[in-house]
Amino acid sequence: MKFQPDLESLIQPDTVVAISTPRGEGGIGIVRLSGPAAVSISQQIFRSRPPLGKRVRFVEYGRIWAGGRAIDTGVAWVFAAPHSYTGEDTVEISCHGSIVVLETVVEEALRLGAVAAAPGEFTRRAFLNGRLDLLEAEAVIDLIQASSKAHLDNAYGLASGRLSKMVRALKNQLVKMLSLLEIGLDFSDEDIDHIGRQEIQTALHRVVESSLRLAETFEGTRRRQEGYLVVLIGRPNAGKSTLLNALLGEDRAIVTPIPGTTRDLVEGRTTWAGETIRLVDTAGIRQSHNQIEKEGIERASQAIGDADVILAVFDSSTELCDDDVAVLDLLPSDKKSIAVFNKIDLPGTSTRSKIEAQASVSVEISALREFGIEKLKRAVTAQLPRRGEVDGVGITRQRHQDCLLRVAKSGAAAEELLSSGQPDECVVAELQDALIALGEMLGETVEEDVLDSIFSQFCIGK
Repeated sequence: MKFQPDLESLIQPDTVVAISTPRGEGGIGIVRLSGPAAVSISQQIFRSRPPLGKRVRFVEYGRIWAGGRAIDTGVAWVFAAPHSYTGEDTVEISCHGSIVVLETVVEEALRLGAVAAAPGEFTRRAFLNGRLDLLEAEAVIDLIQASSKAHLDNAYGLASGRLSKMVRALKNQLVKMLSLLEIGLDFSDEDIDHIGRQEIQTALHRVVESSLRLAETFEGTRRRQEGYLVVLIGRPNAGKSTLLNALLGEDRAIVTPIPGTTRDLVEGRTTWAGETIRLVDTAGIRQSHNQIEKEGIERASQAIGDADVILAVFDSSTELCDDDVAVLDLLPSDKKSIAVFNKIDLPGTSTRSKIEAQASVSVEISALREFGIEKLKRAVTAQLPRRGEVDGVGITRQRHQDCLLRVAKSGAAAEELLSSGQPDECVVAELQDALIALGEMLGETVEEDVLDSIFSQFCIGK
């Protein structure tokens, strides 16, 4: 089944209730109700003068009642349909953040006829009632889950409709082209002249290019949301685990003078310059017949393949050895790598020219004494992949990329049909397929199970 937003057919019969803010000790909690009975139910829970709802968008102070007695004092306000987040009558009751108070208010609302909200229920109703398109609704999840300033900036751009405007602009261009072609089909004596066809081809080329550029932002945006992967490699006792702890500012990895302590991947997260960084310490690289150690080295090789930046750590107090050479052999030519000369607080003897020739950048540090750590962080952030956004926006979901690639594919096919003089009916069919894909992005036509999947990612109360 596909949803095509129609306010009359999508009216929600139930009034839903949920705690819409995190529960906190001694803080403020909000219980939200939305639906046709939101005001009447809330008036029985929240008692004020004048009664709640008499003054829309006005904050009222009153007592909160449940089980036939007052249990708290707080404030509440009403947003009348359609001028609310959900497009329905909505009430928010703000009370003290005790888990007992919040859950008692919800239980009272359920007793009075409300139903418990499902995950994403309020945002889903906002979408179905035309307050948000599907791209804006999905961006609410990104805002909630933002783990860095860069992630937050992109999420806000999506939530405020920047991507929606781009998609609608593409859609408008396709509609204009379709109109011209269909006029030619309906009125054979008013066939489109050569100049008109050239204009359509030029416009089609722009649509294909724009769709591909937006589609290509997915990988970079996804990696930024998950956190850029920075992998530490080096021979045993080069100081990788000490460096990991210094970069994270916590004792995440076990540090001992015994070589080969790290035999599996050890990961930690941090934020540098507004970017989320995933730091991974790997097993020491060396020739070994120990099966566990060999497996750790194999996992290190896999992590190197996924890395955005590689930190190749060398002990600057010792001569270059065969294990160091093995580390250099693992550095891919297509990856950004930084040679980290550790233990510079000790007398140095290592030969660096061969190492520096294979790394993008080199930095001197003492992980133990935390000397040069800030310089290393700056070097890492300078090597991170470019964001590749389009006008400050990057798409965040595989669904978006799939739709945009369908638009590009249909647009390119239509362009080829036009240039080879094929019948206009064939061109129209391709353009209609492209329009369907853009409609799915915006949620104008979308499978019900797709909606279920999207909104199930929300927490309850959003």
